[in-house]
Amino acid sequence: MVLAIPTPGHAAVEYEKVCSLYGAGFFYIPGTDTCVNAQQTVQSQFDLARQLTRAATGTAMAASLVNPFLPDGTNYAISTHWAVFDGQHAAGVAGMIRIQGNLSLTVGIAFGLDRGSLTSTSNRTATESGVAIPAQSWSDVRTLGRVGLQYSW
Repeated sequence: MVLAIPTPGHAAVEYEKVCSLYGAGFFYIPGTDTCVNAQQTVQSQFDLARQLTRAATGTAMAASLVNPFLPDGTNYAISTHWAVFDGQHAAGVAGMIRIQGNLSLTVGIAFGLDRGSLTSTSNRTATESGVAIPAQSWSDVRTLGRVGLQYSW
């Protein structure tokens, strides 16, 4: 029978090394000397996901603002469009009014539903009923408007 006896040259494996330099909640990323805060990492994940859905909503709103066509002999035109980009939906309404001759005024407004959710596995917390995993969801109506002049010849 052979017994394994730890030798002084081999240290125990340290799975999570606490970084007390900045206070509670900070730890070293395994295998590095980089000290991070788990709660800040989770918040950064939520902030990034929120900005990505806002960008997708903005793209959908811009795509829904299509200029209407104003044929010769007409003075008014209205255009409505629905657009989807990366799972985000938007509706837009644009209008055009002939001011004089070949000069027209265009206006438009779009509404987009910025919605999404994210579950993060970066900072799990043990509770009486199991493990709590941070999650966040959002749903906001966003608007976009534009005004312009068009001269045709």
